[in-house]
Amino acid sequence: MKLVAWTIRIVLFVLLFVLALRNTGEAALQLFFGAVWHAPLILILLAAFALGIVAALIAVAPALMRQRMEASRLRRSLDAARAQQAAESSERGTGVPYNIMGPKV
Repeated sequence: MKLVAWTIRIVLFVLLFVLALRNTGEAALQLFFGAVWHAPLILILLAAFALGIVAALIAVAPALMRQRMEASRLRRSLDAARAQQAAESSERGTGVPYNIMGPKV
């Protein structure tokens, strides 16, 4: 399975590398207010890809933060429940909630 994954990675890398080599021609990107960016086409594609990644991270950040806050709240609740259970078992005298018959000494 690892061989298949590495083969796919190598083929994908070679295809992207050939794409980059074939798109080195100069391109003009018309921006707002009459601004023009002259750069190789592959650089413009890379910039668009990077902006897409940043936009996706910004879109996912609020949900990720909510999940992290919920996980920490649940962790605190679990710690409190464990502490309460430990306190209750120490009040009963033994740490075991049932009676075990063992050898008499």
